[in-house]
Amino acid sequence: MKKTVGKVLNIVVTVLIVLVLIASAFVLVVTFTAKDENGGVPNLLGKSPVSVLSNSMQGDGELNFNKGDLLICDAVSVEDRVEAQYKVGDVVCFPYDIDGDGYNDYVTHRIYKINKDGTYLTKGDNNDTYDQDPNGTTKFSNVIGSDIVAVYHGAKIPGVGDFINYIRTQQGFFLIVLLPMIIFFLYEAVRVVINVMAYSKEKGLIEAQKAIENADLTEEQKAKAIAEYLAAQNGEAEQDNPKDDEDESEEEGASEALEPENN
Repeated sequence: MKKTVGKVLNIVVTVLIVLVLIASAFVLVVTFTAKDENGGVPNLLGKSPVSVLSNSMQGDGELNFNKGDLLICDAVSVEDRVEAQYKVGDVVCFPYDIDGDGYNDYVTHRIYKINKDGTYLTKGDNNDTYDQDPNGTTKFSNVIGSDIVAVYHGAKIPGVGDFINYIRTQQGFFLIVLLPMIIFFLYEAVRVVINVMAYSKEKGLIEAQKAIENADLTEEQKAKAIAEYLAAQNGEAEQDNPKDDEDESEEEGASEALEPENN
């Protein structure tokens, strides 16, 4: 039973640590590929994972999505941004400092209008107004082609965006990455100590068996010596008591004497 529980625990711990390592690797890759010269957007083999921060594009359309989703957009390389052309209906991603903290977030909205100067007016499908105010008071600047860092074509992983955002915070990284890693290494350290102790015990038993086999003892004495050694290793050694041995022999004799009567 203990061996079965131990195996199940090992499998569970292994699966958890693999998941943590995958999540950690993904976050690290996303962080290191989000370079300033790329507009701060991550680029993984031509794909840009972008977390959705609001429900501005909520809807039932093919290109709609919800807050907390992780969008897998097609990255637009720096070289292609100047000459890239987009049409009304395209869902594009561009950086913007939404909360004014000096760091760009990513707005992924649909192009609703193309101005005469080639700039774009964008809007969330679930919003009532453009991101840019055509009258001059703008929430965002008019989007130009070089601003667009990725284009969304419908690939998404629901709910994963919130997890990625959380794991990139100090608290999330500690709780989801560092803490499980610490627990895992402590668990492995305990396993190593237990295995070393078991190995030492087994090695000692083998050496004791060899010594007993080489001693000038009867088979019964050898068996008794090994049993006493094992009992001593388990902390269950008892003091030799000749009277106990005599009592045990008398009990065995009594049992043998009673067997014919029982038959």
